[in-house]
Amino acid sequence: MIEDFLSYNSVIDALTAHVALLNAQGEIVAVNEAWRTFSENNGSSLPAHGIGCNYIGMLDKLAHAPHNSGLGSHEDIRIAISVIAGITSVLDGQSAKFQIEYPCHAPWEQRWFLMTVTPLPGGTAVRAIVSHENITPLKAAETEVRAQGSRLALAFSSTVEAIALAIEKRDPYTAGHQRQVATLARKIGQIMQLNDDQLFGLHLGATVHDIGKISIPAEILNRPGALSSPEYSIIRCHPEIGHEILRGVDFPWPIANMVLQHHERVDGSGYPHGLKGDEICLEARIIGVADVFDAIISHRPYRPGHHMDEALRELKQGRGKLYDADVVDAGLSFFTQVSTAWHHAHGPEDENSHPLTHF
Repeated sequence: MIEDFLSYNSVIDALTAHVALLNAQGEIVAVNEAWRTFSENNGSSLPAHGIGCNYIGMLDKLAHAPHNSGLGSHEDIRIAISVIAGITSVLDGQSAKFQIEYPCHAPWEQRWFLMTVTPLPGGTAVRAIVSHENITPLKAAETEVRAQGSRLALAFSSTVEAIALAIEKRDPYTAGHQRQVATLARKIGQIMQLNDDQLFGLHLGATVHDIGKISIPAEILNRPGALSSPEYSIIRCHPEIGHEILRGVDFPWPIANMVLQHHERVDGSGYPHGLKGDEICLEARIIGVADVFDAIISHRPYRPGHHMDEALRELKQGRGKLYDADVVDAGLSFFTQVSTAWHHAHGPEDENSHPLTHF
């Protein structure tokens, strides 16, 4: 057994991580130089740097300490309970490895460590090796990356809001429609369990999905009567124009494709390219459903808004044909809530407000 310890000591002393060797009962039988140095520098009260102490027993004392004992915070207790279970699982042969990140802050600095518990085979008295690696630089880098990501997201959001404001100055209807579609699209995305990054990009794309209309003459956009065939052809160009405007912007989301494809339909009957099914990006399929719903219920220059039941009927009839079935199902679950809440508050005779302003 002594030979085992001497052999292991010569190896673990070369490691920069803080390392302790445990026997089958969880007692510390050896530690390396890095462990001893850390123990001395941080005022540890353990005799012989913990050798002879039961690692699991020390953690158990912390885990079951009274809340007013001052031995540890709620987070310390939670970590201690997790570590007890992890070490026990390794010593019992139920796990090949246990790892956990945990804070170990000092008055002079914020520190993070990665604890790894690994079994040692061979039938020796040493049954597991516990290492604590300082990962503070890595955590600091992760924090900075998150901060940069937040700053970048704010910059993208500000850019999109500026574009939307430019559209609003020229065409208030389109701007209001885009905001409403963005709200609807995000709700659909949440129901479909898109992650936060996808939802953020979806909301941005929906906010500018009609940006291409900025190049269409106002007299066509705001005409109260029916459009001629040539004028309708001009209107149908707006997805491609919007794509041209945005494709040079290096968004981390497919914003330009959302704009280009939001009038495509899953059966290939849409425009501008007649794409089918999954050829249309998911975000564009979501925006397409939100766009149709809002367009039907909203007042337009050439007609008043229709009843929400008509919008729901259109989506049900087009489910799986014009519109993605999963998107429609998610949309209907939300739109039905909107319809119920709005009618409960206003009644069918209220024709002068948009349902989303009251939901």
